[in-house]
Amino acid sequence: MLYNSIFKTKNQSPNNVKTKQQKRQSSIEKTKKEKLKLQLSNKIDQFEKEAILSVINCKKKSVNKRLKTEQGIDIIDDYLILDSYNTNKQYKSRSFSNAFPSNKSADRKHNILNNSSKRQQNNKQKHSLEDDLCLDNFPQQYHKIKLLGKGGFSLVWLGEHKTTKMRVAIKQIKQSNSNQTYLREIWFGSHFFNNGIPKPQFKSTLGIKSLVQYLGYDIGRSDTWIFTEVCGENLKNTLYDLKGQQIKNEIVFKMIQKPLYICLKQDLNILKKIIKDVAHALILLTEQRIVHCDLKTENILIKKSRCLNGSYIITQTKLIDYGSSFIFDDLSQFSMATPEYMSPEILNYIQYENGKDYDIKLFEVLQNYYKPWVIDIWSLGCVILEIVYGIPLWLQNKIIVKQNNKEIIEQGLFAVKNRSFDQIIQKQAYVIKNLDYFLDNNYSGIKVDLEIRLLLREMLTINPDKRIAPHTIIEFLQPNKGRLKTE
Repeated sequence: MLYNSIFKTKNQSPNNVKTKQQKRQSSIEKTKKEKLKLQLSNKIDQFEKEAILSVINCKKKSVNKRLKTEQGIDIIDDYLILDSYNTNKQYKSRSFSNAFPSNKSADRKHNILNNSSKRQQNNKQKHSLEDDLCLDNFPQQYHKIKLLGKGGFSLVWLGEHKTTKMRVAIKQIKQSNSNQTYLREIWFGSHFFNNGIPKPQFKSTLGIKSLVQYLGYDIGRSDTWIFTEVCGENLKNTLYDLKGQQIKNEIVFKMIQKPLYICLKQDLNILKKIIKDVAHALILLTEQRIVHCDLKTENILIKKSRCLNGSYIITQTKLIDYGSSFIFDDLSQFSMATPEYMSPEILNYIQYENGKDYDIKLFEVLQNYYKPWVIDIWSLGCVILEIVYGIPLWLQNKIIVKQNNKEIIEQGLFAVKNRSFDQIIQKQAYVIKNLDYFLDNNYSGIKVDLEIRLLLREMLTINPDKRIAPHTIIEFLQPNKGRLKTE
């Protein structure tokens, strides 16, 4: 098959005559590579076994858990006032362990929010990745064409196979990366795809079309390489550019809207098409009880086509970056993502796990936490809110925006100093309580219709039990829609 040939073909010329020493060295390197690949394969197998076990254990407990919570937990109000932060450590109860298949709080305290050590690791990782920009450290069977993007732990390249000429996106991740996001990426990709082809049980689903195709992986001397299809541009870069300028010893930004953003103001069907495509992907993930856990504008790729009337239609939407994905039934496998897009109950859970002040009422909702879509639906709501509001949610720097033909200085809705989780939660609660005000007084110029308004109200509820399901979103956005309701 074509995909097999991609990863097995070696670039060898008949004119290249290898000496015995070169052959011996090549044989040693091949043995090392096979050993590394076997070790990685064993890690992924173990990761998948643990994920499956967590689902089985959760199903065994689910009936008792639901009976208990339905009788003993009061439903909190949509606009929960977050005034119950517990600062007295003696009131922290570990009865929360009953709500999950496993409780690894001791490990989590060292792993989730160990900010100082994580910053150091991030800096080291970025330095080593930046060094690779100048090194010829690339899979042998590919020509390196250009850099497509950079993340906290990875670089993404456009590569062309030397023999087949097929172009692929190649993600480079350091093997020294202690975060091991590459394990999740490979596990996620191999769960849905086999050599770039959807597995038989997923072929007929609409959601598989909105997941980037996973082609395989390779092991280098110091890096793991993950191969996927080449897709469009990320949603953020398709909509706008941020231009910074120095004003009185600080960087102040201006947003330059691109043609798609300008067209979106006139035709909200562009935004609704993206929402439906992502919702289809979330339906598929929900059926597998998988959480993407890092939905944001940078992780949604789109392709667009221009119409004769000057507008655009979205021809493709793809979710990428599965390094934070996990099985919903075991929150102990949760991995850090972008906090401004994370749901309040998860931010609160991280506060709790790290011995920090947390909200008791918000914490209690996790005992009735059995809907796999609630984390990603909140994040999708944040993506829509960001597009409508016209300022990135995370932007702490000042940004010059226009409203009523006047320039004013603003910041992102969920931007706080040092990305403090408890302060982000407070901002989330305030914005959701005043959601209509922020939708009507936005800086994008979008006039929000009733459909988008209702969807955001149902996506961005503090109580996760009341968040809208992805299949309900699809039904609501159909021409002959019924009454919008949560499930």
